[in-house]
Amino acid sequence: MITYISVVRDFTMYDRLVMHNPLNQGCQFISYDNRIENLPIPVRYNAFLDSYDYNKESWLIFCHEDYEFLEPIAPYLESLDKTNLYGQVGAIRYGFAGFGMQTIIGNLFCIDREETLPIKPLGRRIQRMTRTETFDCCCLIVHSSLVKKFNLRFDEKLLFDFYVEDFCATAFVSHGIKSYVLPIKACHHSTSEATERLFRHLPYLKEKFPKHCFVSTLVYFGTFTWKKRLQDAIMKFARPLLNRILARMRH
Repeated sequence: MITYISVVRDFTMYDRLVMHNPLNQGCQFISYDNRIENLPIPVRYNAFLDSYDYNKESWLIFCHEDYEFLEPIAPYLESLDKTNLYGQVGAIRYGFAGFGMQTIIGNLFCIDREETLPIKPLGRRIQRMTRTETFDCCCLIVHSSLVKKFNLRFDEKLLFDFYVEDFCATAFVSHGIKSYVLPIKACHHSTSEATERLFRHLPYLKEKFPKHCFVSTLVYFGTFTWKKRLQDAIMKFARPLLNRILARMRH
Protein backbone atom coordinates (compact mmCIF):
# COMPACT_ATOMS: atom_id res chain seq x y z
CA MET A 1 0.00 0.00 0.00
CA ILE A 2 1.11 3.55 -0.76
CA THR A 3 -0.25 6.56 1.12
CA TYR A 4 0.29 10.19 0.09
CA ILE A 5 0.17 12.82 2.85
CA SER A 6 -0.02 16.48 1.85
CA VAL A 7 -0.74 19.83 3.48
CA VAL A 8 -2.82 21.78 1.01
CA ARG A 9 -3.69 25.41 0.35
CA ASP A 10 -4.28 25.13 -3.41
CA PHE A 11 -6.61 22.19 -3.99
CA THR A 12 -6.80 22.80 -7.74
CA MET A 13 -3.07 22.19 -8.01
CA TYR A 14 -3.11 19.30 -5.51
CA ASP A 15 -5.95 17.54 -7.32
CA ARG A 16 -4.19 17.82 -10.69
CA LEU A 17 -0.62 16.99 -9.68
CA VAL A 18 -1.06 14.56 -6.78
CA MET A 19 -4.49 13.10 -6.13
CA HIS A 20 -5.63 12.73 -9.75
CA ASN A 21 -2.23 12.20 -11.30
CA PRO A 22 -2.86 9.03 -13.38
CA LEU A 23 0.56 7.73 -12.35
CA ASN A 24 -0.63 7.64 -8.72
CA GLN A 25 -3.62 5.38 -9.36
CA GLY A 26 -4.36 2.83 -6.66
CA CYS A 27 -2.79 4.89 -3.88
CA GLN A 28 -4.45 6.36 -0.80
CA PHE A 29 -4.49 10.12 -0.23
CA ILE A 30 -4.59 12.10 3.01
CA SER A 31 -4.82 15.88 2.68
CA TYR A 32 -4.94 18.56 5.36
CA ASP A 33 -6.78 21.74 4.47
CA ASN A 34 -4.42 24.51 5.52
CA ARG A 35 -6.23 27.43 3.84
CA ILE A 36 -7.53 28.94 7.08
CA GLU A 37 -5.32 27.85 9.98
CA ASN A 38 -2.07 27.59 7.97
CA LEU A 39 -0.51 25.41 10.67
CA PRO A 40 3.17 24.47 10.33
CA ILE A 41 3.62 21.49 8.02
CA PRO A 42 5.45 19.31 10.61
CA VAL A 43 2.49 19.80 12.96
CA ARG A 44 0.16 18.44 10.29
CA TYR A 45 2.50 15.57 9.43
CA ASN A 46 2.84 14.59 13.09
CA ALA A 47 -0.93 14.63 13.47
CA PHE A 48 -1.06 12.03 10.74
CA LEU A 49 1.69 9.90 12.31
CA ASP A 50 0.03 10.09 15.73
CA SER A 51 -3.31 8.90 14.38
CA TYR A 52 -2.12 6.30 11.87
CA ASP A 53 -3.09 2.63 12.36
CA TYR A 54 0.31 0.93 12.21
CA ASN A 55 -1.30 -2.48 11.83
CA LYS A 56 -1.83 -1.40 8.20
CA GLU A 57 1.65 -1.30 6.75
CA SER A 58 2.20 1.25 4.00
CA TRP A 59 4.79 3.32 2.23
CA LEU A 60 4.17 6.90 3.40
CA ILE A 61 4.91 9.65 0.87
CA PHE A 62 4.97 13.12 2.42
CA CYS A 63 4.86 15.55 -0.47
CA HIS A 64 3.93 19.12 -1.32
CA GLU A 65 0.76 20.02 -3.18
CA ASP A 66 2.89 21.19 -6.13
CA TYR A 67 4.91 17.97 -6.48
CA GLU A 68 4.27 15.80 -9.52
CA PHE A 69 5.69 12.37 -10.23
CA LEU A 70 6.48 11.96 -13.93
CA GLU A 71 6.63 8.18 -13.70
CA PRO A 72 4.98 5.66 -11.36
CA ILE A 73 6.61 5.25 -7.96
CA ALA A 74 5.11 1.83 -7.13
CA PRO A 75 7.64 -0.24 -9.15
CA TYR A 76 10.50 1.42 -7.26
CA LEU A 77 8.99 0.76 -3.85
CA GLU A 78 8.30 -2.95 -4.36
CA SER A 79 11.90 -4.04 -3.81
CA LEU A 80 13.18 -1.30 -1.46
CA ASP A 81 14.65 -1.94 1.98
CA LYS A 82 12.07 -0.73 4.49
CA THR A 83 14.76 0.26 6.99
CA ASN A 84 15.93 3.31 4.99
CA LEU A 85 14.51 6.71 4.10
CA TYR A 86 13.95 7.64 0.46
CA GLY A 87 13.40 10.80 -1.53
CA GLN A 88 13.59 12.16 -5.03
CA VAL A 89 16.11 14.98 -4.68
CA GLY A 90 18.89 15.38 -2.11
CA ALA A 91 22.38 16.68 -1.52
CA ILE A 92 25.83 15.16 -1.18
CA ARG A 93 29.31 16.66 -0.94
CA TYR A 94 32.50 15.83 -2.75
CA GLY A 95 36.07 16.55 -1.78
CA PHE A 96 38.75 15.82 0.80
CA ALA A 97 37.31 14.87 4.21
CA GLY A 98 33.90 16.18 3.31
CA PHE A 99 35.11 19.76 2.81
CA GLY A 100 34.05 19.70 -0.84
CA MET A 101 31.30 21.44 -2.71
CA GLN A 102 27.63 20.73 -2.14
CA THR A 103 26.07 18.84 -5.04
CA ILE A 104 22.34 18.44 -5.61
CA ILE A 105 21.37 15.05 -7.03
CA GLY A 106 18.12 13.67 -8.38
CA ASN A 107 16.04 13.60 -11.54
CA LEU A 108 13.92 16.57 -10.54
CA PHE A 109 12.63 19.23 -12.88
CA CYS A 110 11.37 22.62 -11.75
CA ILE A 111 8.92 25.10 -13.16
CA ASP A 112 7.28 28.18 -11.72
CA ARG A 113 3.87 27.77 -10.10
CA GLU A 114 2.07 29.55 -12.96
CA GLU A 115 4.04 27.53 -15.55
CA THR A 116 5.08 30.64 -17.45
CA LEU A 117 8.81 29.79 -17.54
CA PRO A 118 10.53 26.86 -19.27
CA ILE A 119 10.87 23.66 -17.25
CA LYS A 120 14.47 23.05 -16.16
CA PRO A 121 16.40 20.30 -14.39
CA LEU A 122 17.67 20.76 -10.84
CA GLY A 123 20.97 19.20 -9.88
CA ARG A 124 22.95 16.27 -11.25
CA ARG A 125 21.00 13.46 -12.86
CA ILE A 126 21.41 9.97 -11.42
CA GLN A 127 20.92 6.53 -12.99
CA ARG A 128 20.70 4.46 -9.82
CA MET A 129 19.70 4.81 -6.20
CA THR A 130 22.28 7.05 -4.50
CA ARG A 131 23.15 7.68 -0.86
CA THR A 132 22.43 11.21 0.35
CA GLU A 133 22.59 13.14 3.61
CA THR A 134 19.18 14.82 3.40
CA PHE A 135 16.22 15.39 1.10
CA ASP A 136 14.46 18.53 0.05
CA CYS A 137 11.14 19.04 1.86
CA CYS A 138 9.10 18.54 -1.33
CA CYS A 139 9.17 14.73 -0.93
CA LEU A 140 10.03 12.18 1.76
CA ILE A 141 9.24 8.46 1.55
CA VAL A 142 9.32 6.28 4.66
CA HIS A 143 7.74 2.93 5.50
CA SER A 144 5.22 2.88 8.34
CA SER A 145 7.04 -0.02 10.05
CA LEU A 146 10.17 2.15 10.40
CA VAL A 147 8.13 5.01 11.87
CA LYS A 148 6.56 2.60 14.35
CA LYS A 149 9.85 0.96 15.35
CA PHE A 150 11.65 4.19 16.20
CA ASN A 151 8.67 6.48 16.86
CA LEU A 152 9.94 8.86 14.18
CA ARG A 153 8.46 12.36 14.18
CA PHE A 154 9.01 15.76 12.61
CA ASP A 155 10.44 18.64 14.65
CA GLU A 156 7.58 21.10 15.13
CA LYS A 157 9.96 23.94 15.93
CA LEU A 158 11.01 24.06 12.29
CA LEU A 159 7.65 25.39 11.04
CA PHE A 160 7.84 25.51 7.21
CA ASP A 161 11.57 24.87 6.54
CA PHE A 162 14.12 22.11 7.23
CA TYR A 163 11.58 19.68 8.69
CA VAL A 164 12.49 16.91 6.21
CA GLU A 165 16.23 17.64 6.33
CA ASP A 166 16.06 17.48 10.12
CA PHE A 167 14.01 14.26 9.91
CA CYS A 168 16.85 12.64 7.91
CA ALA A 169 19.58 14.03 10.17
CA THR A 170 17.83 13.00 13.39
CA ALA A 171 17.07 9.52 12.06
CA PHE A 172 20.73 9.01 11.16
CA VAL A 173 22.23 10.45 14.37
CA SER A 174 19.77 8.74 16.70
CA HIS A 175 19.20 5.41 14.94
CA GLY A 176 21.74 5.05 12.12
CA ILE A 177 18.99 5.22 9.47
CA LYS A 178 20.37 5.97 6.01
CA SER A 179 18.81 8.07 3.24
CA TYR A 180 18.80 7.38 -0.51
CA VAL A 181 17.69 9.35 -3.57
CA LEU A 182 15.67 7.32 -6.07
CA PRO A 183 16.30 7.79 -9.82
CA ILE A 184 12.66 8.60 -10.52
CA LYS A 185 11.58 11.61 -12.56
CA ALA A 186 9.42 14.27 -10.94
CA CYS A 187 8.56 17.94 -11.28
CA HIS A 188 8.32 20.53 -8.52
CA HIS A 189 6.05 23.39 -9.56
CA SER A 190 8.04 25.90 -7.55
CA THR A 191 11.19 27.99 -7.89
CA SER A 192 11.69 28.31 -4.13
CA GLU A 193 15.04 29.63 -2.95
CA ALA A 194 16.75 30.19 0.39
CA THR A 195 14.89 32.86 2.38
CA GLU A 196 15.58 34.85 5.51
CA ARG A 197 13.04 32.65 7.29
CA LEU A 198 15.10 29.57 6.43
CA PHE A 199 18.34 31.04 7.78
CA ARG A 200 16.68 31.86 11.11
CA HIS A 201 16.55 28.11 11.82
CA LEU A 202 20.32 27.60 11.54
CA PRO A 203 21.24 28.57 15.15
CA TYR A 204 18.66 26.08 16.45
CA LEU A 205 20.02 23.30 14.23
CA LYS A 206 23.57 24.09 15.31
CA GLU A 207 22.50 23.62 18.91
CA LYS A 208 20.57 20.46 18.04
CA PHE A 209 23.53 18.83 16.22
CA PRO A 210 26.62 19.95 18.20
CA LYS A 211 28.80 17.15 16.80
CA HIS A 212 27.46 16.80 13.26
CA CYS A 213 27.27 18.81 10.08
CA PHE A 214 24.82 18.04 7.28
CA VAL A 215 24.34 19.39 3.80
CA SER A 216 20.94 20.22 2.33
CA THR A 217 19.97 21.29 -1.19
CA LEU A 218 20.26 24.92 -0.03
CA VAL A 219 22.74 25.23 2.87
CA TYR A 220 24.88 23.36 5.37
CA PHE A 221 23.41 23.00 8.86
CA GLY A 222 24.51 21.69 12.24
CA THR A 223 28.01 22.22 13.60
CA PHE A 224 30.96 21.99 11.25
CA THR A 225 33.54 20.14 13.32
CA TRP A 226 36.86 20.75 11.57
CA LYS A 227 38.77 18.66 14.10
CA LYS A 228 36.59 15.61 13.51
CA ARG A 229 36.74 16.01 9.73
CA LEU A 230 40.53 16.21 9.86
CA GLN A 231 40.73 13.16 12.13
CA ASP A 232 38.48 11.20 9.77
CA ALA A 233 40.62 12.20 6.80
CA ILE A 234 43.86 11.17 8.52
CA MET A 235 42.41 7.82 9.50
CA LYS A 236 41.09 7.27 5.98
CA PHE A 237 44.58 7.48 4.54
CA ALA A 238 46.55 6.23 7.54
CA ARG A 239 44.56 3.06 8.23
CA PRO A 240 45.66 1.18 5.05
CA LEU A 241 49.29 2.11 5.73
CA LEU A 242 49.00 0.97 9.34
CA ASN A 243 47.43 -2.32 8.24
CA ARG A 244 50.31 -2.98 5.84
CA ILE A 245 52.88 -2.27 8.55
CA LEU A 246 51.12 -4.62 10.99
CA ALA A 247 50.90 -7.33 8.29
CA ARG A 248 54.66 -7.13 7.70
CA MET A 249 55.37 -7.32 11.41
CA ARG A 250 53.35 -10.53 11.67
CA HIS A 251 55.54 -12.09 9.02
